[in-house]
Amino acid sequence: MRPLLFTVLLATSAFAALPPRAPAQAQQAFNFNAKGSLSVDKTSLTLTSAVAVREFRKYPAGYSWLRIHFYSFPLTATDLAAARSGNVDLIDKKSNKNSSDPNVGSASFGVIQLSLDEKLAVSQVDMSIPGHSCTIAPFDKDLRAFLETYRFDGKTLRLKSKGSYTCDLKAVGAGEKTYTWDIDVSLPVFDKPGPAK
Repeated sequence: MRPLLFTVLLATSAFAALPPRAPAQAQQAFNFNAKGSLSVDKTSLTLTSAVAVREFRKYPAGYSWLRIHFYSFPLTATDLAAARSGNVDLIDKKSNKNSSDPNVGSASFGVIQLSLDEKLAVSQVDMSIPGHSCTIAPFDKDLRAFLETYRFDGKTLRLKSKGSYTCDLKAVGAGEKTYTWDIDVSLPVFDKPGPAK
């Protein structure tokens, strides 16, 4: 009888010594890898990681911009710690300290910006890489074509899209530019502190 009692007590002690399990949400490890191919005419970038940041607008109330920042290198723990505060300046500096100067850094980054209403519906999409920027989905038909897969609940984003758009810049003397993209991301979304100015 004693050996059995000892075995039961030993098993109970071992179970009690196990550390408590973290909540499911805390155990989830987000993957910041991304499929991102962005190009303007002959300038093409292959980007392999991404961070999504939401910035609330002052007006209209409840409206926001959701920006997916793409990079060509894996993100470090330091990068992600900064991103969680809604600040990607540190990561941007690793790509190019001054995107207006092509001689500084590698200029290997791009941004897809979604304009959201208070119900998180997308009303416009913009794309930029160093030296180029354009609204690539200005109208409903363009939005339907762009939003191949789009889910955003305020915390996590699922976005998949592939296409092209000819940006007419003749009014500013830049002719026409063809913007092409192939993106596939599943990301947590971090809020940028404070309203946009």
